[in-house]
Amino acid sequence: MLTPLDIQKKEFHRRLRGYSEAEVDEFLDQVLEDYELLYRQNASLKDEVGRLRAETERYANLEETLKNTLVLAQKAADATRTNAEKEAELIISQARSEAQALAEEGRRRLKELEEEYSRLQSEVAAYKAQTRALLLGAVALLDAPAEEKGEAEADGAGETGAQPDGGS
Repeated sequence: MLTPLDIQKKEFHRRLRGYSEAEVDEFLDQVLEDYELLYRQNASLKDEVGRLRAETERYANLEETLKNTLVLAQKAADATRTNAEKEAELIISQARSEAQALAEEGRRRLKELEEEYSRLQSEVAAYKAQTRALLLGAVALLDAPAEEKGEAEADGAGETGAQPDGGS
């Protein structure tokens, strides 16, 4: 490719009947000027293209990095969600186990209390029967004629004296 310097240094041979030297020089000066402008513009555009290519490559690398970052973020979010779901399932399972254990303990305690209640009812019934028997015996003694009382007192003195509180 011709450079502006090549055009400036170009010399033509002189001949008879040749072109007007002044016109050729003037035309060459104009071509040189235009060519120099185009040459500078071309060099500037080449620099601009190189800069834009480098910038495009930088943006392409940045885009790739962003894509990779998004993929990693998505994987992390998926892993976090999976872990949260597993943890929730574990918590629910533990809560169910604890609830079941509490229910079992409640049933066991209820059974103990029912057994205790039944035992206490039996004791109360036995106590009532014993008290009724003692009271009926005392009423019978009060209602008996005086003679029988004396005999009954003589017979029962040993027994009654042994149990002054009327106890069991």
